[in-house]
Amino acid sequence: MQKTNPHLFYLQGEAQGAPGLRATHCESCGAYSMPAALVCPRCEGRRLAPVGIGERATLLHHTVVLHGADGFEAPYIVGFVRTEEGPTAFVPILGKDDAGLERGSRLQFRTIPIGEDRIGFAYEREAAA
Repeated sequence: MQKTNPHLFYLQGEAQGAPGLRATHCESCGAYSMPAALVCPRCEGRRLAPVGIGERATLLHHTVVLHGADGFEAPYIVGFVRTEEGPTAFVPILGKDDAGLERGSRLQFRTIPIGEDRIGFAYEREAAA
């Protein structure tokens, strides 16, 4: 299977913390950078390791899109999330109905099949404990 965009996310086994969003972790100050960086934006360190982040995230904002796009059949949900590690990202959210989805909702990263030969990612609502 081919990833829809190899620059955005890792599959299981591709990096520490994967599957997840593609990022770097600074070994000097502990900061996470997304997109992946060559120099740490916090301390300007150069000891960066590739990592997958965002296994869990918190929803900041979202909207329902009513027009289809490549790989997404309308309606679909997109949101702006803050990963547990700190960085924020604009991501697809599984589902066509945003009932019960609100600021502060907890989300989980998932890989999803797209057609027969591609794999993508989206977030879904975290299961209630």
